[in-house]
Amino acid sequence: MKNPILIPELRDLLKKKKFKVLKSFMEESHPKESAEYLALMNPDEIWRLLKLVDIFHRVDIFVYLDIDVQVKLVTSSMRKNVTELLQELSSDKRADLFQHLEKDVADRLMLYLPIPDRADILKLTSYREETAGSIMTTDYATLNENDTVEAAVRKIRKTAPSRETIYYIYVIDDVGKLIGFVSLEKIILSQPRQKIRSIMKKDIIYAFTDDDQENTANLIEEYDLIALPIIDRSERLVGIITYDDAIDIIREEHTEDMEKLMAISGGVEEKPYLEVPSYIHFRKRAFWVVILAVFGLFTGLIIESFQDTLKTLLILTFYMPLLNAAGGNTGSQSATVVLRSLTLNELHPRDLVKVIKKEFLISSMLALCLGLMTFARVYLFSHTGIDPRFTLVDIAMVIAVALSLQVVWSTIFGGIIPIIATRLKVDPALVSSPLLATVVDMGGVIIYFTAAKLMLGI
Repeated sequence: MKNPILIPELRDLLKKKKFKVLKSFMEESHPKESAEYLALMNPDEIWRLLKLVDIFHRVDIFVYLDIDVQVKLVTSSMRKNVTELLQELSSDKRADLFQHLEKDVADRLMLYLPIPDRADILKLTSYREETAGSIMTTDYATLNENDTVEAAVRKIRKTAPSRETIYYIYVIDDVGKLIGFVSLEKIILSQPRQKIRSIMKKDIIYAFTDDDQENTANLIEEYDLIALPIIDRSERLVGIITYDDAIDIIREEHTEDMEKLMAISGGVEEKPYLEVPSYIHFRKRAFWVVILAVFGLFTGLIIESFQDTLKTLLILTFYMPLLNAAGGNTGSQSATVVLRSLTLNELHPRDLVKVIKKEFLISSMLALCLGLMTFARVYLFSHTGIDPRFTLVDIAMVIAVALSLQVVWSTIFGGIIPIIATRLKVDPALVSSPLLATVVDMGGVIIYFTAAKLMLGI
């Protein structure tokens, strides 16, 4: 964010009506930078500054404002200002704004718009959240396959100002069915009398309106698309999703997955960390913190049940942190790798057995490495907390074997839990979290003391 010291200067210039200076400032700054300054001012001041620039620059600045600031602006100004702005907003940005408005405010503002724009808002806001339909825009260019290149250029010139992107122009039939697409470059380089059907491509990458938004964004990333057409179940073109929207979706989904991995519930906050109230952070974190603490209590009860073993061999206590850390690290690694592969569709739930075999092989090599290291550490440097009935070799072997088993168990469990969650229709990111580490800790404690009892007979 820009230095707020400049805000008093802007207010002083407004008070002195230095509009030429302010207009120059607004026009020379990037819209995002202008939005950062304006966000620190009140709605009346923001409107006075916005009206100094043309409507196109005004819209560019407006879309960079936080959604709560946008809401305040459209609910606090005169009809003329709002109507002009809403009409020039892209259809997806306008629909998103209306979804954040109170119903009575949205109904009132809807009356300011032409009937086609009202219908467009109602259609876009009717799709389920986190689907392709909910984030698409209807600002796209179309052609008919029977159009000539010359006619296509005239049509594009006429419609281009109101379209979000014209690099791809989509070809539809008489009932609106998507049958191909052609790039602007191809049109420009073709002969004027050529038909669009002779230069269009028919191998179309598309998504349906009810497809998951993350999968749709991944398509754009995978195929390096500038825009992706969205069709309904009748294969009629109803919208497009552009690459900038895909970037926003991917960033939002990655943030959501990261928060789930850290057992933070609730949706992704649109505001920066410092601007989100503390009680919101508390609410999002408290549930899983309490649940995991309960699991931790069970781990304590398990340790308590082996207190006689601990009294006999105090040395076992020294290596419990190593055992838990090794299990948590290897389990988290395998869970992260498998979760990423599931997200990228490199793995499927039917690959469960293959994953178990692979993770068993990997964990066996890790277990051998860590087991030998641990045996050497215990044998060479541990000389306290040992019952005279047992040799140092016996103790070192128990700890090394227990750690090796913990590594194998944790790695395999970490690898299969995202797949099982996917099969059960549960978000794998939610279970591949501190919950994994807690369960691994519980299993590790049981493995540790059971190995000691069986191998040492105590």
